[in-house]
Amino acid sequence: MAANKLNSRHYYLSKDKGFAYSINTISKISFKIFLMNIALIIFILTYIIIGIQNIPKLHINRPAGALLGAVAMVLFGVLSIKEAYAAIDLDTILFILGMMIIVAYTEVSGFFQIAEDFILKSAKSASSLLLFLIISSGLLSSLFMNDTICLILTPIVLRLTRRVSLNPIPYLIALATSSNIGSVMTIIGNPQNMLIGLYSKIPFLEFLMILAPVTIIGLILNFLVIRFIYRKEIASKPIVIIGNDSSRIIVQKELLFVSFFALALLLVFLSLGFNPPSVAITLACLLILAGATKPRKALEEVDWTLLLFFSGLFIVMKGVEKSGIINSIFTYVQHYLSDGRLKQVVNLSLGSTVVSNIVSNVPAVILFSHFFTNLANSKLAWLTLAMSSTLAGNLTIIGSVANIIVFESARDEVKVSFFEYLKVGLPLTFLSLLLGVFVLAFLG
Repeated sequence: MAANKLNSRHYYLSKDKGFAYSINTISKISFKIFLMNIALIIFILTYIIIGIQNIPKLHINRPAGALLGAVAMVLFGVLSIKEAYAAIDLDTILFILGMMIIVAYTEVSGFFQIAEDFILKSAKSASSLLLFLIISSGLLSSLFMNDTICLILTPIVLRLTRRVSLNPIPYLIALATSSNIGSVMTIIGNPQNMLIGLYSKIPFLEFLMILAPVTIIGLILNFLVIRFIYRKEIASKPIVIIGNDSSRIIVQKELLFVSFFALALLLVFLSLGFNPPSVAITLACLLILAGATKPRKALEEVDWTLLLFFSGLFIVMKGVEKSGIINSIFTYVQHYLSDGRLKQVVNLSLGSTVVSNIVSNVPAVILFSHFFTNLANSKLAWLTLAMSSTLAGNLTIIGSVANIIVFESARDEVKVSFFEYLKVGLPLTFLSLLLGVFVLAFLG
């Protein structure tokens, strides 16, 4: 009888423990679902702010939107403050900071003013001016980051077209589109490629060799498309220079030499496989020490808000990853990312084109990067993302940060409408993406 009482007591204790365990399990599941919903809401609101910049009575730019999303992830308990700190990829921040300092010193040295004068003296017609602009901005963007090239060359394009009495619109569109196309072929060409280079560990030269054909043929396509669409404005007649601004060129020869030496070392070290963040920030510090100008002038040219933008996005995406949303999405899309070489390239290109034109290409790359860890052919996926997210930026006027820089900088002198740009953006993006898919699916 005593044994029966003990067994009964053990049964009820076991039952109570089982009940408590069930309650505990349900609580954990409920909390996880709560975190997932909160993270999803913060993610969606953040990307709406990033993607739509003209919300009435809401004057929040992209970096501020990313910062608000990052703070919300911590405030609502999705991440702890330590987890938020750890989410920021310091390798990426250092790499981009180092590159921006190198570019800033190159600009201060007077190099881009020399480039303007050279283009104008070399061009003999409106058509050749367009060709020189496309080639120069495309090649410079592969070395100096396309956002910076657009920021520097936009006022130059306005001055050039004003001096030769030409319609600036096709030339501004050429600057934006060619800087995007040119930046495709290197890991230092644009912010999203820098991210991809660091995440994928693809060597600098291998990245260049595979994607260089896309850039070279893409620039030729760009010239042909713009030349055809604006054939009335871009006639082959000789251009006449009004006025002479050669005297305004101020070149700091020592700084120009040091800047180009630093850039040459950067390319050599990256080609040899050295750590990109270490190389970029070290050469930037050497430029500061060797510069023939006060560091403050060069550091003022650094886009500090871009670094804030990246930091905020890293935290937002870490919150989404921790909540389990990424794993849920990956379970659904992994078939489309790994179903044969051609299908993988096509599906990823289509997906990144859509997302890049909703939220811009940098946030799109950070989003897609979480899907590539377990892919069998992750290198192909990274190269496809680099190609498609960058070329997709040419589709609409808000498709890339480079586009926004050009047309916002020029808005006081000339306004380019959404549909005016789309006349070039639509056929150019279709043709260049087709080219990129072919290169990566069959030649890469």
